[in-house]
Amino acid sequence: MAVTWRRRPLIVAVALAIVCSAAACSRTAGQSETVGTSGGDSTVIAIQRTASYLTIENRAGLPLVELKVVLPATNGLSFSTLIPRLESGAKRDVAFSGIRSNDGTSFSPQWQRPMRIAVTATDLAGKKYDVTVPWK
Repeated sequence: MAVTWRRRPLIVAVALAIVCSAAACSRTAGQSETVGTSGGDSTVIAIQRTASYLTIENRAGLPLVELKVVLPATNGLSFSTLIPRLESGAKRDVAFSGIRSNDGTSFSPQWQRPMRIAVTATDLAGKKYDVTVPWK
């Protein structure tokens, strides 16, 4: 059966729709959807999100140093900020405008959609903590 010139745009449109839907449903090889903790108890670092900032709470018995907050976005950018020290029992509010990518772009939940919130830290005894929570 020969394909007429009138049906070729329809065939191309259907093929394009199939390719686009297959690409949208697949994952990039580097992206992982695992959420959890490693290197410590999940109750040591508490993470809460509001409309304009994140709240990081230290529930460890020792001060935490070099806290790194990372928001990997679905568009491939990674936004991060560094908190030099957080005392035991203290809370720190981190404004979204203070979380930046490597090129200096500030994070905005209106324009970027992060997959998760990851916080890594080390206490004064040298124990490392890595807490990851979904963005929701």
